[in-house]
Amino acid sequence: MAMNWRRIKTEMEFQEAFADKTFVGEGAVFTIHSDGRMTGGIGDSHFLGQWYWDSGYFCRTAILDGEALELDCEVIEILANQMRYTRGKGAGRSTVVTIA
Repeated sequence: MAMNWRRIKTEMEFQEAFADKTFVGEGAVFTIHSDGRMTGGIGDSHFLGQWYWDSGYFCRTAILDGEALELDCEVIEILANQMRYTRGKGAGRSTVVTIA
């Protein structure tokens, strides 16, 4: 039986599946903290961010090596120990990361 990605629709689902876990993928290592912080790095660059849940989307802002990244709200999906996030409320690029 094939497993399928399942969309996370509520903050409670998100917190249960992903909060306070560290993720790895595409050169990044980061943690999404239950208190609304994000910390980690991409290659040699470090980032800090904030996240919140809004109308079914994971919304985040971040600073990467001192440069502010724009607000982005993303569709979040789960498959086993992986998270797939799709930028632009599901219309942008998708990235898959694995719980470390």
